[in-house]
Amino acid sequence: MEWLRNNSFISVNRQSRNILNTNEECDPGACYDSFKEHWLQTYKIIQRSQQLPSQDDVLSVVNHLEQMVTLLVYDVKKADMVANLNISDSKCLNYLLDSRILEQLFEWGIRTGKYANAVCLEQLKFYEMLVCHVRQLLLAHETFLRPMLRLLNSCQSNVFPKDVEKCLVSLLSQICVLLTQNSDMLELFFTTEQGRPKFIIFDLLVTFLHREDYSGMQARDALLLCMSLTKKNDQIASYISEQVNICVLLATGLSGLYTILPNVLSDIVSPDWHRLTPDDVKDIKNLCTFITSLEFSNAVAQVSHPSIQKQMQEFLHRGFLIPVLGPALLQTDPAEQIAATAYLELILRTVTSPGLLYSLLQFLLQVPYDGQKMLDILIKRINSENQISLVTISLFETIVDLNCEDLMLELVFQHLLPSLHLILSHRQKMLLLDPHCHSFEKFLALAPNCINIEQLPRIDEKPIFWNYFGGHQTLYGNYHAYLCDARSKITSCQIGCSNWSNSYNGYEVPLSETNFSEDNVNSLPSLGESSGYESLKAKLDENIDETSCDLPIWQISQSNLNNQIKQQSMSVTLTNDNENLNSTCGAGPFLTAVLEKLKCFLSNSLYINLHLTGLISRLAVYSQPLLRSYLLDHSLVLQPNIPSLFQIIGILKLQIDEFMGLQPDSTSLIRQAKEFLLERETRLINARRNAVERNISSSPSIEIEEPFRRNGSKRRSFTSSFSSISNMFARRPSQIDSNIPLITTGESSVSYHIAKFTHAQHVALCAVLLDEWVKELAALAQEHTIAQLAALLK
Repeated sequence: MEWLRNNSFISVNRQSRNILNTNEECDPGACYDSFKEHWLQTYKIIQRSQQLPSQDDVLSVVNHLEQMVTLLVYDVKKADMVANLNISDSKCLNYLLDSRILEQLFEWGIRTGKYANAVCLEQLKFYEMLVCHVRQLLLAHETFLRPMLRLLNSCQSNVFPKDVEKCLVSLLSQICVLLTQNSDMLELFFTTEQGRPKFIIFDLLVTFLHREDYSGMQARDALLLCMSLTKKNDQIASYISEQVNICVLLATGLSGLYTILPNVLSDIVSPDWHRLTPDDVKDIKNLCTFITSLEFSNAVAQVSHPSIQKQMQEFLHRGFLIPVLGPALLQTDPAEQIAATAYLELILRTVTSPGLLYSLLQFLLQVPYDGQKMLDILIKRINSENQISLVTISLFETIVDLNCEDLMLELVFQHLLPSLHLILSHRQKMLLLDPHCHSFEKFLALAPNCINIEQLPRIDEKPIFWNYFGGHQTLYGNYHAYLCDARSKITSCQIGCSNWSNSYNGYEVPLSETNFSEDNVNSLPSLGESSGYESLKAKLDENIDETSCDLPIWQISQSNLNNQIKQQSMSVTLTNDNENLNSTCGAGPFLTAVLEKLKCFLSNSLYINLHLTGLISRLAVYSQPLLRSYLLDHSLVLQPNIPSLFQIIGILKLQIDEFMGLQPDSTSLIRQAKEFLLERETRLINARRNAVERNISSSPSIEIEEPFRRNGSKRRSFTSSFSSISNMFARRPSQIDSNIPLITTGESSVSYHIAKFTHAQHVALCAVLLDEWVKELAALAQEHTIAQLAALLK
């Protein structure tokens, strides 16, 4: 086929397309006569070349077809068929159909030998032009539909040049658009061959499923249109799920693409790296292809028939998560654990379909590895070495941000529900409302004394934090901004949890007499059985009106498990009057691990502290009394072995003040720490703004993020941004300016990305960070109180 790449052949094609401009005025009669003449010339060539045609014969036919397409499009436009919905108005089109021109072209094309691909290409262009301009009106005509179906069937199992593939996919895409607008025409393309059903459009598109070029992208879009038709046509749904097995192809494709991802992310050297960003997805070999396949699987699960959704989540669970992702997370090499954890976090941010999220949650909460649930294994890594800890904390930030009741039940509430973290006399006090929110003052009092607050306005020698406005768009030193941020997050979280089955206030006790054991709380039975984790049940009945619920099913647990846990907790409370209780009966392994990590605040890296404080603040956003009071209520008296956020911060404040009090240059260290963090935040905000502006220019629909975001939009694809106080501290190497000076002690400046803090510098940074964090917690406590008062006044 070298002749097909010859410049002269290409130039002939290009020149012929410009012979007649369809926008110019032309006599319809002359147009019709010219159309017939071109076909007659073509027919003569076809008739005399019964054997293999010559190159000149093929070139002549191609040129005549080009002219015929141009004339036909002009005639169609002139007849204004689309408006009049009447094919008979076009003489050229009538002549095309009545003379069975398309059928004769196909018959001749299959006899052209080595020129078959060139002739096939021209026929595909012919059909594409007709479908594009005449649209659904032609599909009902046998003399058009039959040769087109024969041509499409002849394309199956053939390997074509790129230009033929591109034209084929374009034609199939056009047909899919028509079918979504006129689903009644599906039957025209759904045929039976040797007693088996066949949907030729879908069969051809599937072959381009994993292609990375433009044809692959267009084919996936067209496949999604076909998948959306399955909700309207059970026959098509049955064919796709039983004959094509596209779910198997997608699951095995994901597994194959994941296995070729780098086991170690060696190119990422930034000390503050904690998750895969869009830049990482583009830069890391094969990761973009994997994410593209995952997003397509997610889209399939969203638009397809319930039977296909169920099949999709089953194959994802059994064909990818358990055999591929699970072992990857269990690798012993720290670098490989980091990569696998980052991939899992990216997957959680990418998947939005309730069905696929169901599979992911089942994987985390149910599948045992060495007798442990994957979620428990990941919890233990919170207190690992720096980089593993950082990516694990980032993972749990994403998990907590899902607002999923079952996940929060597993992580937090099943452990707090019995109220065993409180001494007996205080187990009812968590319901008491403190309208003055004394916890707000307690948090602010925990700010390190070494931080200079003289610049704040004062009344009666007390700083008025809530009236202080910073001079730029930053949370730093701006308590009003913290209040606005807290209000927004609490409101958003309340909306996300509005359909939860339980309020988790530790007070409601049901009248149920069902026996319930601890084993039932900590384990999940097989898929589809009642487990208490109703959001992990496959609710894919097509008769269920999902639009009646504001939240996706995976966020809501609707069983009696929580009530049973609370009944159990009451019985435990009544039989355990003694206060000598083990800490494992209180806060649970997750909260315990998080607060234990907080105790190492001064020895943690700056970036771990940023995301650790962010995770705790995100947990404090939940308005459920059990969790809110445990983190934000200073008046609760906990069991001796239960970690307390107030106590830990108080100890950290004393340690910081004691150390900084011994430093002769403490004032300078604090000032430099503030300047460094403020400069870093400014650079990050500018980097984020530039990234948003670039994305807006290429995608007008992108959501503009607020500069206060610590970790960004976690639920849509792999978008990355920042949130709250640690928006100052999350950068990729590609965003780093190597000329940024670091805090120094008289020596030469060190590049930011290879920064090495002295111990005194690190403690100063911790002091500034703690000072800002207690403002964030105080704002959350205040806004929770305001929300409670507002609810009482309704």
